[in-house]
Amino acid sequence: MGGVDRVAVVVLGDLGRSPRMQYHALSLVEQAEKEVYIVAYAGTKPHASLMHNKRVHIHYLATLADALWFLPLSMLPKPIVMALKALHQLAVLLWALIFIVPAVDHVLLQTPPCIPTFAVCKLACLAKRSELVIDWHNFGYTLLALSLSQGHFLVRLAERYERALGRFGDHHLCVTRAMRKELESNWGVGRARVLYDRPPQFFQPLSYPELHSLFVNLSTDLSRPMHVGDCCAASQRDPSADGSSSPVTRSAATRTLFTRRVRGEVEENPDRPALVVSSTSWTPDEDFGILLEAARIYDDMTHDLASYPRLLFVITGKGPMKEAYREKMAAMEFKKVAFRLLWLSAEDYPRLVSAADLGVSLHVSSSGFDLPMKVVDMFGCGVPVCSANYSCVQELVQSDRNGMLFNDAQELAEQLKALFHNFKSHKNSRLAKLKAGAMDSSKRRWTDEWAKVGMEVFAQKRGKEE
Repeated sequence: MGGVDRVAVVVLGDLGRSPRMQYHALSLVEQAEKEVYIVAYAGTKPHASLMHNKRVHIHYLATLADALWFLPLSMLPKPIVMALKALHQLAVLLWALIFIVPAVDHVLLQTPPCIPTFAVCKLACLAKRSELVIDWHNFGYTLLALSLSQGHFLVRLAERYERALGRFGDHHLCVTRAMRKELESNWGVGRARVLYDRPPQFFQPLSYPELHSLFVNLSTDLSRPMHVGDCCAASQRDPSADGSSSPVTRSAATRTLFTRRVRGEVEENPDRPALVVSSTSWTPDEDFGILLEAARIYDDMTHDLASYPRLLFVITGKGPMKEAYREKMAAMEFKKVAFRLLWLSAEDYPRLVSAADLGVSLHVSSSGFDLPMKVVDMFGCGVPVCSANYSCVQELVQSDRNGMLFNDAQELAEQLKALFHNFKSHKNSRLAKLKAGAMDSSKRRWTDEWAKVGMEVFAQKRGKEE
């Protein structure tokens, strides 16, 4: 008997916060017609199209905290906790792949993390005569170095492990040409295929009625002030018939901060601020201090100039540094700038991105070889991006075509000033040019990229007969 048309997808992290692996799973089902078994941690709710697909089976792993609920892990030394975590992950992942997941043709592994997944997944593949497909998003040891140090013995040990075991994948996917060159030249990987992140179909521009519906739903979050004298909260009011003002609510949907309904038709609010969107995992590889300083500089340069709009920065995501940045933002005072920190569902996030006038990416790769997926999402909605500049980002962001690259806060502030001049009159040709470039960049979608690259790997069945 031949292969069994099944693939295991391993995500040693929160599945809902691993969009690329969710897209892989959907493509395996819809394009390659496979049965998919996902092994991952629970947390954020995955996209509905994945949850409701009958050919997708999800097994959630138990966490170390669940297993050792009686131990105060936060009081133990970090190296001990890391060792315990690795041993626990080894045990639960190996059990899942050997005893819960049925026979599969391929095991698709997201890395990082690679400890202990490289060893566990290769062992499971040998036991079940499957092929291991490693999808390289970054290099795990470089992320570990952010929290320890480049010369720390654990970082050196992790790098040796990653380099030694990474070459044992049967197939390799990666996210940039620069990473492919690094893997093939310096890591002993025979052949790596570049599978670029591309936007899925649900990242699309929205109509005014769709935007209005979004802003009505978000009205409470957007109207809640974050700063003293918050310039956007104060304007989120709906003039009533008697001349008084009342907050916009979900039931009173005639006017939002960005849209208004006039004689049954939805149109842009002429006094709206410009909407700048970013998303983050609030980790050390993204310095949001740069954005705060750029916002302060923009505010100083433009607060008394009528040709420049208010800016509302909406930042989505969860992570360890979120509350520290929230406190910093709340302590700042602006006249023409405001911030909001939101957490959105997998269905609402693309809608917010579509509503943006500009995206900002603070991502600076820990390895210098990966690209920010948020930029891909923004291009999918026709939204241009100002991105932090680093070694390979130009594989995605082409300056003055679909975005701009900055090296510090001053440069980002100057870009904001240049792009939003005469914003209200829609006479900024530079912003319009970048929007056209972003739309052009979105023509190639995830399904197109996967059909070209991913299908080649997963269309073949296991080489051995059962």
